[in-house]
Amino acid sequence: MPRIAALIALMGLWGGPALAKTKLQGEDLRQACIGAFGDREHFDWVPRMGLSNALAVCAAALVQFPDDVDVRFTHAVARDQFAERGGTQDDNLFATEVYRELAASGLPMAEYALGTMFDESSGVSTSDALDYMERARAGEFGQSIRCEALRTFGLADLDGNGPSYDVAAAESMAYGNYVCAGYLTNMFWNGYAAAADLPLAISEYARYAAVHGDPAAMAMVGLFYAYGTGSTDIDPQLQGQFTARPDAERAGYWLLLAHWGTKSAWRPNLHAEFWDRYFQEATVVEAMQTALQALGHYGGAVDGNFLGETRQALTAFGDEEVDAVFQIVRAKEKYDPSLGPREAVRIGSAAIPGD
Repeated sequence: MPRIAALIALMGLWGGPALAKTKLQGEDLRQACIGAFGDREHFDWVPRMGLSNALAVCAAALVQFPDDVDVRFTHAVARDQFAERGGTQDDNLFATEVYRELAASGLPMAEYALGTMFDESSGVSTSDALDYMERARAGEFGQSIRCEALRTFGLADLDGNGPSYDVAAAESMAYGNYVCAGYLTNMFWNGYAAAADLPLAISEYARYAAVHGDPAAMAMVGLFYAYGTGSTDIDPQLQGQFTARPDAERAGYWLLLAHWGTKSAWRPNLHAEFWDRYFQEATVVEAMQTALQALGHYGGAVDGNFLGETRQALTAFGDEEVDAVFQIVRAKEKYDPSLGPREAVRIGSAAIPGD
């Protein structure tokens, strides 16, 4: 057995049984559902347990708690996210109607979720959406939602004043909130913030978000270790913005985790576009091959070629295994302590409490 696989098995960190075999019932099932997307201050559209698990858990919870407001809302969020990640317009319409009903009953998060639909055909007017977003930007729906609203105003001209990303506000919100640190990291990577705008290096925010399960931040951290300090081959936005000793195995683990996590975070076309680009980079592929080899999934050459055997090995790295790897690599990662403590976080099947 490869050494990392043996270590994981010894630690007993392999994820729990597959969701299809879950024995969750009653309040345990309810709590697993309503916690799938985080608490009020750490709400994230990307469920740490993975979207497929969130869908299944909340579908089962809805059967047992059909009138529970929190279960209905979280199930609608899962359907909403699935609509753009393998689902259909029916999922989108279902979520919209649930949001509308719960918003009318006074559930604040449902009001915000309804505002994100931006679809006149669904009965969400532009003026209503703008009102919800302005309230979100003011902090009415919690910290992480405020950070998402700041990002939304940075990406789109919602109020007729042009797109404008308030970097100072976004940066201030990153302290003590790893979801907000993830939003800031992503906006920096996409060119909406610059190093001169930030008191810390972007690598600090990225590491803080990555050790708490943010998929895009995990990808960035993986690239740090794949290329190393001073690299001119890494993305231009990241050059000179981090310190890391090249470590193919460590890079590979972070990249494997990111590949898994971004399936729940990004639309399939964006997921394919991003990873297909990096599968052309020998340095990145070698890192992933090294990690897959250490995990016992890959027996081929570490040659930087993303061919059939490597692709098959990547597919084998899944839900029940991700948390074991995550716990090992996150424990090694250091970031500026002023950002906040390292909180307990599980991902994949292991994030389903009580399963």
